[in-house]
Amino acid sequence: MKLKEKQLNLLRHLARFEILDYLSCLRILDTEKTNDRKALSYDFRPLTKHKYARKHKDDNVVILAKGRALFPNLEPLVTLGGGAAGRERVNTVSRTAMFLGEQGVGSFKHPDQTENWCFIPSACWRNIRDGILSTTRFAGILFIGPHRLAVYDIGSGEMEWQTRAERSLFYRNHGDYETRATGMLLICDDGKREEVAQRIIRTTMWQRRQLIDKDGGYERDRPVKYVRAPIRLAAQYERVYLTTPTLLGESLAAIAVEGEYVTACRGDNPKCYEPVEGDYEIWPYRFFVNPATDLLKYVCFFAAAKSLIAFSEEHTGELNYAIVLPRRDFPILRMYPDVLKMEGLKIYEYRPDKNAESAGKETDT
Repeated sequence: MKLKEKQLNLLRHLARFEILDYLSCLRILDTEKTNDRKALSYDFRPLTKHKYARKHKDDNVVILAKGRALFPNLEPLVTLGGGAAGRERVNTVSRTAMFLGEQGVGSFKHPDQTENWCFIPSACWRNIRDGILSTTRFAGILFIGPHRLAVYDIGSGEMEWQTRAERSLFYRNHGDYETRATGMLLICDDGKREEVAQRIIRTTMWQRRQLIDKDGGYERDRPVKYVRAPIRLAAQYERVYLTTPTLLGESLAAIAVEGEYVTACRGDNPKCYEPVEGDYEIWPYRFFVNPATDLLKYVCFFAAAKSLIAFSEEHTGELNYAIVLPRRDFPILRMYPDVLKMEGLKIYEYRPDKNAESAGKETDT
């Protein structure tokens, strides 16, 4: 039978990543964005009927020899294990690659294979970077502009997380400095973004003295004890962007221009010494500029603001804070009413379609 282009695209993805859950397969087939699962199932059915792929009882789809034969020159980027945990692990990488592929980000075995933005699956990155602990849960590394972001598909935000294991991606004493991650990108389910952001920020704030204090982290070579824990951030992660599949394109665009935007906003004003203090200072204000929903920057802002509130109860001073953020992040800013009501606080809306001189317009939340 003659396959449609969208069916070939799905098989091409499976040839590189071995496995993908059924709903994600339908997403690849949904080129017209109809979200009509019944109609899309008819596009999928010929692939299993004619032995190009197989759908397992757990709703995962794997490619068969007949499907792989359509792409003889395409090298798989992952190896599919036999157990359920191994299949789910590879499926997470496959799904992440699909989300990034929708935004034109290709997947490669090594970043030297392209000069564009690219995604390197975790299995490939482990061959490039030494010292990564086995318990880390990253799906791969996204090269975007100057960044090397460890990407995570966190779904509803309820996943097993080990702060120290994830820190191993940022170690400075293993391999070349150029392979050290410079941040994270967390992809959560559509509709869960606000809930996930608040949960991660609150969890981190509860332990912020240990997590955002740079002296609190250290590098280790031994395996880390595996435990169930909520996602929480650490200073070593440097930047932790949160997005969803629907917002991914906007997020990538904001991440790509973030550095230039902050520099343009700062002008000739001095930088702050540490991220926990802000991005730059125009006395008596210190500014936090957060166009790309960096959760770690929100933690730093809330921690700084709460410290100032506590200081102001017994002392007087001129220092104050200002923050620049996109309108969709206003609910995050409302997490702590005492910070929102802080005397002198300035809030500016980030508008990506404007230049740095006019994008930060003071607003109410």
